[in-house]
Amino acid sequence: MSRWCWLLLGALACGSDKTGPGTDPGPDPTPVAEFHVSGGGNNVPERYSSDLWVHGSYAYTGTWGGALRDGHPGNVVKIWSLDANGAPTLVDSLVVPGIGTVSDVQVSDDGSLLVFGAERGPNAGLLVYGLTDPRKPVFLDSTMVETGIHTATIAEIAGRSYVFAARNPVDPALLIYDITDPADISLSASVPIPPQYGIHDTYVRDGLAFVFAWNTGVIIYDVGNGLKSGSPQHPVEVGRVITADDANHDGPSVHNGWWFHNPVTGEQRYLFVGQEGAANIGSTSNGDIHVVDVSDLTHPREVAFFHLDGAGTHNFWMDEERQILYAAYYNAGVVALDVSGTLSGDLGSRLLARGAPGGPGDTFTWGVQLSGGSLYVVDMLSGLWQLSGP
Repeated sequence: MSRWCWLLLGALACGSDKTGPGTDPGPDPTPVAEFHVSGGGNNVPERYSSDLWVHGSYAYTGTWGGALRDGHPGNVVKIWSLDANGAPTLVDSLVVPGIGTVSDVQVSDDGSLLVFGAERGPNAGLLVYGLTDPRKPVFLDSTMVETGIHTATIAEIAGRSYVFAARNPVDPALLIYDITDPADISLSASVPIPPQYGIHDTYVRDGLAFVFAWNTGVIIYDVGNGLKSGSPQHPVEVGRVITADDANHDGPSVHNGWWFHNPVTGEQRYLFVGQEGAANIGSTSNGDIHVVDVSDLTHPREVAFFHLDGAGTHNFWMDEERQILYAAYYNAGVVALDVSGTLSGDLGSRLLARGAPGGPGDTFTWGVQLSGGSLYVVDMLSGLWQLSGP
């Protein structure tokens, strides 16, 4: 889920220009809490870790090979068992020949399938495994994509299972695969994406696919919502928006997002968008969180932002019930933001908690996921952590 598969080791610098309609005072400021380590950590020393997914009593983490660590590529999926308190223990490693990076990992809602995107190598593409035994994934099918699959998002639409996948440049595209029969993957649609570094992630909900297409911005497609009579076979564009540039004028660098369904207000108003700027593993990063009002999906508009000095954001997870956004922040670790109420301008006062799980110099956090009351964090340098906090 990261553009640094091409550019991490000293590339573009991106961020936000801090323009917006004033400053949101948010709730009364409270002291910023620290996350506490509950389990795991310092458990993947031989490779750089990438994405994670937690389902039930197991977790799965990928490995990244844009640069070798101790001579090892990112050709392994780590399999973790979670004990009664949720602490992770490594139980096995799935070695995938012919790839260099496991770039994205997801388990189906029913726990039956493990799906991941793979980059670099002759077997790069989309891979699907069965999880009859969660400790021992069994290969079911794959589809090879020469330039690799950067991210892969599972979605259920009209009773069928699909994967919305991001094909890497040189020929970027949104690829939609039908995996209803996971042993026989078929391509439903291929949607070309303008080649400003292509497409980096997708978020699919309620029959809408939000495509995060770097300097092209966010593109919203109807793939079964009914708004524009689209389908997975025939996606129809609904709207698009380009979020703010930063002071370096390197572009919006739109990387990922989350469409927030607020259970308190009933609103589906805000789309949180991550901006991934230049980064050096273990030391520097930049890029802000941008908030887009999608009340009118045909005319989305940016209304707020969150900036953290000295660090840039990566993947998100949302506790919608509590209205808290968790964001990986590379060398700054993890932050938690209060996203309740109306959002506008600078959201700096809404920072609830933060923490660098590996400590200074040993933290470069890729992703987060809330599960079973714990926050799970995958860190490139130090592996899988279990945290507790607000």
